Amino acid sequence: MTALQKLNTLADQDKAARHPSFPAKYTPSSKYSDRDANDLTRCIVDYLNLSGHFGTRLASTGTYRADLQKFVQSQQRAGLPDVFGVVEGRAVFIEVKVRKDRLSDVQKHTINQLEQAGAWVYVADNFQGFYDWFKAEFLTPPF
Repeated sequence: MTALQKLNTLADQDKAARHPSFPAKYTPSSKYSDRDANDLTRCIVDYLNLSGHFGTRLASTGTYRADLQKFVQSQQRAGLPDVFGVVEGRAVFIEVKVRKDRLSDVQKHTINQLEQAGAWVYVADNFQGFYDWFKAEFLTPPF
């Protein structure tokens, strides 16, 4: 079973647990994909959360402020990875790079600083690679 199939199964089990009175035959099956950066990010965040950990997307884009009638830049530090998670008390950051995407110099510097501070950092280009890394780092003894 591939990592995406395992994620689909986890999501389907979660749906069934959250809606026990809803007939399973009418529940749409989950269909995760890792074809683009948004899909892969969603896979990673959902996998962390469905596995009992914490995961969230770090939005580094600014926002439009209607009260100011202008675009306001993000206050987030430049170069932070796309996903932040906490797994058994440990900080985990995942940078998503799909196809021709490459790490910028700022991202490389920030990742180096995160690792020096004790965080786990992974650069994901597909869900299977992330899943294999996650399993090796956090699910295979010794931790």
